[in-house]
Amino acid sequence: MKVGELRPGMLLAQAVRDVNGRLLMGEGTCLTERFLGVLKAWGIAEVAVQGEKTCSLADAGDGLPESLAARAQEICAVRLSRCDLANPVVQDVFHLAVARVGHLLEKGAPLVPPTLAKPGDEGSDLAPLDMEQLATEDLPMDAMPEVLARLAQIMENPSASPAEAADIIQCDPGLAAKLLKMVNSPLYGFPQRIDTISRAVTIIGVQQLSALALGVTVMGVFRSIPKNLLDTRQFWLHSLACACGARALASALGLPNTERYFVGGLLHDVGQLFFFLHVPERARLVLAQVRATGESLQSAERRCLGADHGQAGGTLLAAWQLPASLVQAAACHHDPLAAPAPQDATIVHVADFIAEALHFGSNGQSVLAPLNTAALGMLHVPPGVAAQVAARIEEQLGQLESIFLGGS
Repeated sequence: MKVGELRPGMLLAQAVRDVNGRLLMGEGTCLTERFLGVLKAWGIAEVAVQGEKTCSLADAGDGLPESLAARAQEICAVRLSRCDLANPVVQDVFHLAVARVGHLLEKGAPLVPPTLAKPGDEGSDLAPLDMEQLATEDLPMDAMPEVLARLAQIMENPSASPAEAADIIQCDPGLAAKLLKMVNSPLYGFPQRIDTISRAVTIIGVQQLSALALGVTVMGVFRSIPKNLLDTRQFWLHSLACACGARALASALGLPNTERYFVGGLLHDVGQLFFFLHVPERARLVLAQVRATGESLQSAERRCLGADHGQAGGTLLAAWQLPASLVQAAACHHDPLAAPAPQDATIVHVADFIAEALHFGSNGQSVLAPLNTAALGMLHVPPGVAAQVAARIEEQLGQLESIFLGGS
């Protein structure tokens, strides 16, 4: 159908891309006046629509005041415009997002629909970064706490004893205290207080507690990033939400060692921090472009930096000789089917999508990257899993924020 003949409420039957193949709107997007304007601005002549069908997501936000529901729907429609809204899980996330955004608006949160515009060419003339060199020379292993390498070895050694793990963790009193706070939190819900690392290792497991300790240790490496460059609290809040969501999703799928997925979620965006440590002005340019145009974070990073934050994070964690599951989760969380063993990366990918869609913190993305529905299909998720994961994040995020971020 010609763009001039479209009306608000129509549903796209196929994804819309620009002349360079860049995804503008996903299949199933409910057209609004804003989206019609975007199609005209990009010079799109025709699109495929599902006849005269009214958007099936129009009831999102039931229970909210009508004006709030309309504003929340508009915000979420733009933020999820690159997603396949015909997919049942994406539809569930859309409904959850509208409800949460509506409540945030009710509390006075300054949320508005992201700007959609053609990306410029800023940064395209800059030399691409040499990720291997930066990872091995600019932030060498000897800059890391010694405990990191030892924890990585424990995680990969199924015969490691609880005493070995406890000895390593107890070498860092701050780390030990944070882990004890965590295992005594509602995240685990143990009926009796756990007072020692030795007991925590025995109850939770050697690999499991070592994985948590490793994640906490890596967080500490990036504490020096200035807040005027990046809202690090919002960044880590999003990472904690992703971690919590990944753990909940793994649990819903009946997978063992869910702490591994928690740490994969916690560290999935570490490549962004790596950029802000080494090329802060270029990293700031990337975020400015993303916020001004709605361009995907990965696309802006590749243009301005020569690599995206997934590639950067994977390269960094590999240089630190961390377990392959964590390397792949970081490297492939936006393209999980590219991972040699895609399950871990897919779980983090889905949790990342839910956390970002529902405004649990932010990594700076204004319009979300699409959920990879092919990878999602490989997980065989049960019905209602998005609501289950979102509920777990909402229940536990405040406590995790207190433990990990305190008053920072």
